[in-house]
Amino acid sequence: MVITLTLNPAVDQTVSLDRLRLGAVNRFARSQLDPAGKGVNASRMIHRLGWPTIAFGFLAGEVGAMVERALDDEGVPHQFVRVAGQTRINVTVVEESGARSTSLYGPGPVVDAAHLDTLEGLIRFWLPAGRVLVLAGSLPPGVPEDAYAEYVRAAKAKGVRVVLDASGEPFRAGVAAGPDLIKPNRAEAEELLGRPLSDLAAVVAGAKELVDRGVGAVVISLGREGAVGVTADAAWRAVPPSVENRSTVGSGDSLVAGLAVALARGEPIEEGLRLGSAAGAATAAAPGTALGAADDVARLLPGVTIDALDL
Repeated sequence: MVITLTLNPAVDQTVSLDRLRLGAVNRFARSQLDPAGKGVNASRMIHRLGWPTIAFGFLAGEVGAMVERALDDEGVPHQFVRVAGQTRINVTVVEESGARSTSLYGPGPVVDAAHLDTLEGLIRFWLPAGRVLVLAGSLPPGVPEDAYAEYVRAAKAKGVRVVLDASGEPFRAGVAAGPDLIKPNRAEAEELLGRPLSDLAAVVAGAKELVDRGVGAVVISLGREGAVGVTADAAWRAVPPSVENRSTVGSGDSLVAGLAVALARGEPIEEGLRLGSAAGAATAAAPGTALGAADDVARLLPGVTIDALDL
């Protein structure tokens, strides 16, 4: 089983219009709502890939109830701790005339120490049933910045492999705890390393530096350019087949899902890159904030290329 933890879930709303006019009334033609948050999306894709998963995190208010109902409709098991306030709604405005999108993300509800203790108890109870723990996304107000580091250590103590996908100081603290795999995008990796990664060689060198710091494997997503995966003794570049990119929302989470499934199966990282790249491409081709369908992942999988790189 893959356990996912999303401390700050959301509902993603995507609205599509011809062009966004700032300071004016804008009328959109289509709107779409989807349960979201990095770990939630990972569990949704893992479920579509046919692997057992359960999603944990905090939810609040009617928006939180929308997340639960949507996961129930998809058949994704979950167990959330309810908190006061309202789960955030993230809004993405897609401008069809210029193929540009603008996203607005909220902070999420405040979480207190009692709720943190309740969630920690749930995770520790479920860890023995899991092979992989995915820690993903931002932290809501009230959650300490070392939260991911604590969960990494708890999972490692139980022999559960850990995938971490975050940013900022919580990501930095989690990386220092030595997870089995991290999945930053290029900008997040640059922030973590404190320098630009301007070309493929720099990306590989940066990933290798993070491995040398104690991370088992590093996968840096590069958008249309694919992804680079690096371990202590090997490196690869995965390039998905070309698709019509309708939205990039959720593509990185789908990549994480493929990587987590491969880890749970005991497969090498190359297979995780292959499956995750196909899942990410399927999601990029899906409208709005929707995730790719299992049939689309299977169709795209043979078109993913994996090339070995020099360290």
